[in-house]
Amino acid sequence: MKRSSLQHSLLSLLLVGIALAVIWIAGRTNISKDLTANKRHALSEQTVAAVKSLQGPVNILAVVGPNANQRSTLTELVSRYQKHNALINLEFVNPETDPEKARQLNAAAGGELIVTGMGREQRLQSVSERSLTGALRQLNREGERKLAFVVGHEERSATEVGPNNWTTLSSRLQSIGLNSEALSLVTHPRISDDVDVLVIADPRRPYFPGELAGLLEYINLGGSLLWVSETALNRQTGSGLTALGLELGIDFMPGVIIDTASQAANQGSASFVILNSFAQHPVTQGLTSPILLPQAKALAVTPLAGQTLLPLLQTPEASWTETGALEGAIKFDENSNEQAGPLVVGVTIERKINGRLQRIAVIGDADFASNQFIGNGANLGFSESLMLWLSGESEALAFVTMPAPDATLTLTSRSIVIISAALLGALPLSMFVIAGLMAWRRRR
Repeated sequence: MKRSSLQHSLLSLLLVGIALAVIWIAGRTNISKDLTANKRHALSEQTVAAVKSLQGPVNILAVVGPNANQRSTLTELVSRYQKHNALINLEFVNPETDPEKARQLNAAAGGELIVTGMGREQRLQSVSERSLTGALRQLNREGERKLAFVVGHEERSATEVGPNNWTTLSSRLQSIGLNSEALSLVTHPRISDDVDVLVIADPRRPYFPGELAGLLEYINLGGSLLWVSETALNRQTGSGLTALGLELGIDFMPGVIIDTASQAANQGSASFVILNSFAQHPVTQGLTSPILLPQAKALAVTPLAGQTLLPLLQTPEASWTETGALEGAIKFDENSNEQAGPLVVGVTIERKINGRLQRIAVIGDADFASNQFIGNGANLGFSESLMLWLSGESEALAFVTMPAPDATLTLTSRSIVIISAALLGALPLSMFVIAGLMAWRRRR
């Protein structure tokens, strides 16, 4: 009996010793493994590379209140960066207890993160891995990246809020170092050399001859361009950019693209095109969800000498350009000027001019990046990737955040019917059957 009691005592001491050892080791080591689809709880490879490439010390000054949860979350995020670069320092300033210093820093009223280093400064009002990494890349970058949106012809705006404008995309791009600004070709007919990408976002009024001359000069000097349009090129009803189309070998076909497969998937509008397969291209290689294109136009592409031309977006064979009214039963008319699929909706052009690589993208839709539709499918990821590719930001191209495959659940109509029948019919019926069997057994 005494021997058994001694064994129990030794075993208890051993277990207590093991527990204390585990606690001691846990307090001095930090091992974690992120198993989520998009590595949402660990730094991405692109962030780690950006942190390791910093050319000097970085100071992060957080002007925030005494909220313990907010401070601990920020400290945890920055600690992930500090593991890969000890030159990153985090400090806190409480505007409630030290208002004078907050005023000297000219910090935003709701709190702000001031990131300084390499003689530059970045300020963040919303903090995430994406925005913080973008700020660090801005500090480490030589010069700025500028996106110039042409205005004056009823284009989609990158600065004015509205369902058809591109302010959501502009804000996302700014967080990774691409700054958008409006550009009038009337007041600035000669486009500045510091413009990395010129954006023509669906103009609805004609260009003046001087504007068109400045635009062609920019193209002929090797400037990069994104041109999206849903209207014809002729001067009477469209932008009058026929000369630009001839320069690039691009024209916009009449009519709106209709795709029977997209109609089956989306019964809300006959002119919505859903693309879930893509050509081999750096812009689309990371996409895992379909792209939604409302009322897209097809492109007529003529390859020109000196161009490397690649299809970017293309519809399947069961599609055509509908030139009639989108009413009633819509079908392809072989005896008209309607064109059968597959149809090119987007194309990219690369060519060498004046010793520099010029990149151009032309897309027959402008709604895919609008505030109203950019949240659908992979529209946001595609739009970001496209802008980054045009600006030559190959490192940031790999940092585009794609939606995690486990973040949403999409059910077909058949699946919904089966699940509803199982939960509302089969499950209650099985419970009644089991209850009946149990009652029958008790009576016996």
